[in-house]
Amino acid sequence: MARDPLDKVRKLLALARSTNVHEAAAATARAQELIERYRLESILGAESDAAADPVTEEVLEAARRQRRWKTVLAARLARANCCVAFVRKVGRERHIVLAGRAEDRAAVRSLWEWLVPQLEWLSATHGAGQDKRWHDDFRIGAVETIAARLAEVGAAEHELVAPEALVRIEPALLARRKALRAFTDEHLETKPGRALMVGVDAWQAGKAAAGEVALGAPEK
Repeated sequence: MARDPLDKVRKLLALARSTNVHEAAAATARAQELIERYRLESILGAESDAAADPVTEEVLEAARRQRRWKTVLAARLARANCCVAFVRKVGRERHIVLAGRAEDRAAVRSLWEWLVPQLEWLSATHGAGQDKRWHDDFRIGAVETIAARLAEVGAAEHELVAPEALVRIEPALLARRKALRAFTDEHLETKPGRALMVGVDAWQAGKAAAGEVALGAPEK
């Protein structure tokens, strides 16, 4: 990639700004494909992986009250990009915090800033007159479908890697996961999560709406 590894991703998403959700989602998948490809290439070219880019954290969003669909979106994007997302109470605010390597956090933020308005627009077009809870559940359903498809993009990139390269890549990815787990064990007080309760009709509508979107690479 260019000097800034995410420059191509940002340009792709900027050019894809459209009220057409099919184009938007295709651009998102293409962005994740580029991110994953760069991640694998950077591992192959790295000399001192952990020391060069240690696990740290940043605030993804701060608000008095965090919407459930945003916490789900943050968690799914984090999982797809070697990070972890969690909610921390700071005074009267609740912060969605992202922990991971700097380049992985930057990838999540790029996708987050693109997807949040797109999902808001998607539910607005499908749920005119519905209450906030319906829109929350709809967006959670859409997030689950999109997250599953983005995971497929990542898996497809791994399948393209030559076996001799995987010998270097797999241990490096395992080391990253261990470093992330060590960071969360040291800095986070984790508690058992509660089951996420959603309205089935709205959730299924969101999954279907996102499922209609072609998440492959845009046609040339």
